[in-house]
Amino acid sequence: MNRKVFTKTTEKINGQKAALVLFVAIAMLVSAAPAKAQSVVYIGSSRTWASSLPGTCTNCTINLSPGVVLTIDQTVVCQNCSFKGGTISMKSGNLDLQFTGNSPLTTSFNGTNLLVNGDNSTVQANSPLSLSNSTFTFSNTTSFKTIYALEMTASRINIYDNAVMLSTGSEAISMSQSSQIMIGNGVKSSTATMTVNGPTLDAYDNSSVVLGNDNNAYNNWSGYKTATSSGAALKSFTTAGSTINCGAGYSHNCSSLSFYGPATLSSAGPSQGNILPILLVGFSAGMNNDKTISLNWDTKEETNFSLFTIERSADGSVWSPIGTIQPAGNSSVQSDYVYTDKAPLAGVNYYRIKMTDLDHRYGYTQLKIVRYSMINNISFYPNPARDYVNISLGDNNGKEMTVRLVNQAGQVLQEKRMASGNGSVVSFPIQQYNTGMYILSVTGDDGKSEINKLLIRHS
Repeated sequence: MNRKVFTKTTEKINGQKAALVLFVAIAMLVSAAPAKAQSVVYIGSSRTWASSLPGTCTNCTINLSPGVVLTIDQTVVCQNCSFKGGTISMKSGNLDLQFTGNSPLTTSFNGTNLLVNGDNSTVQANSPLSLSNSTFTFSNTTSFKTIYALEMTASRINIYDNAVMLSTGSEAISMSQSSQIMIGNGVKSSTATMTVNGPTLDAYDNSSVVLGNDNNAYNNWSGYKTATSSGAALKSFTTAGSTINCGAGYSHNCSSLSFYGPATLSSAGPSQGNILPILLVGFSAGMNNDKTISLNWDTKEETNFSLFTIERSADGSVWSPIGTIQPAGNSSVQSDYVYTDKAPLAGVNYYRIKMTDLDHRYGYTQLKIVRYSMINNISFYPNPARDYVNISLGDNNGKEMTVRLVNQAGQVLQEKRMASGNGSVVSFPIQQYNTGMYILSVTGDDGKSEINKLLIRHS
């Protein structure tokens, strides 16, 4: 072969090899590139999801300060998310937890309380789920559905009222460090149920499933396993064919799949529990004109009953008793009760009633949430607004107020300070902002605040 031709041929082959090597190197770099970085969101004051986060939040790490309540006010999708601290309150809408990519990524909650009490609201875990030092509470007719692994560490899931929990798929429900799933809140009217269709239930370290009454059921097509510690051998039990709290003289016929309360599934095996001797038929809470908050509840039946204890919380996690009421006594007719909180907490108030019988057994009502209006006579107008929005500060003893206009990403767009008083009005020009939902907040020097949604619409 001609040397010149050979040289050119060799150079061409070497060039092709170099290009191939470069292509492979680039491909390896691309494949080895890390997944999209997490978007870290810090929420330092109570607000709604719509004002802080997008409806579909991908790769989000959501950190809530202690005492902060994030209210889900719409249907939300969270992909590859993690939550830390605070309280998440769902009064409406649904929460869909997902992962992206081919490998399931775990959605984690660390030190977070999730309160779901909007009628028919659903939390759907379409990803593996990890709860650590967290509490999930489902009330009214809400539901909790899992299809991947559920890992609970020092955590609690409460299925109250007529709520349901459904776990399907093939991955285990694993409970450790005294975790608990509570089905029913101890009152006879609750029909809460938990159904496990496919996964195994593994309970370590004194963890348990508790059923409150004979209308609460645990349905499982297989047994459950327990151990005294995470490393110890599992001991298997079955609830299939149970005759506890069913059959002749009971409300339900015995089913091969259903295990009825009051009962406990623990390391000692399935055991019978006790039912509270009270039938609660109503519980409500609301603010009065004098800024007090009244709680009202009714019972239809009381037997061997001892005490109502009213408990209040600022975050739905740490509770304090604020009063007690003696019951009417043994009764089969309706009894009406009322308790007035004369000094509500600034901001959000959570209420529940602890019901105790003469044998010191107790249960809890569902939660009620009331927001205490902290600043008097604040008004926002017009709303919707096009060119300007005005904030009247009302008569608040001449206190200095900070007024902010905030977008849905939490960015402060405008801020002004002014002393309150008759005729005190703050105006913000808004022609430069896109049509959409914004937040107006008024905060006093004492930390009290009032928040309102603002719709900017230019057409």
